[in-house]
Amino acid sequence: MLRIWRSFLVAVWAVALVHFLKDITQDILHIPTFLDMLGNIQEDISWLPKYLQWLVYGAGIGSFLAEIVLLIAIPIVKKGERFSRLEGWIVGIIVFMLIYFLVVIILDPRFG
Repeated sequence: MLRIWRSFLVAVWAVALVHFLKDITQDILHIPTFLDMLGNIQEDISWLPKYLQWLVYGAGIGSFLAEIVLLIAIPIVKKGERFSRLEGWIVGIIVFMLIYFLVVIILDPRFG
């Protein structure tokens, strides 16, 4: 079972790396790259109350930082022989990222 989990983590690491690079090039630096083919979520939060707008912005920053944590933590836990506390944090981060991505997709007028 641990082998399946670790294989899943490799896939999560690859997705996190691609999305992290896409965030940097597309959202921060505004540089066109081949990663633009993956699309870009354009959530509309203007209709939300101000506190929810801040929550979405904060979660966006949190998701960017969470990608950095995943990119560092997954190679560390891959070397271990048992399930570690760090892997528990990785599970929590993955759940957070899935919820965040679902919310911003719903907030995109093209999909919501």
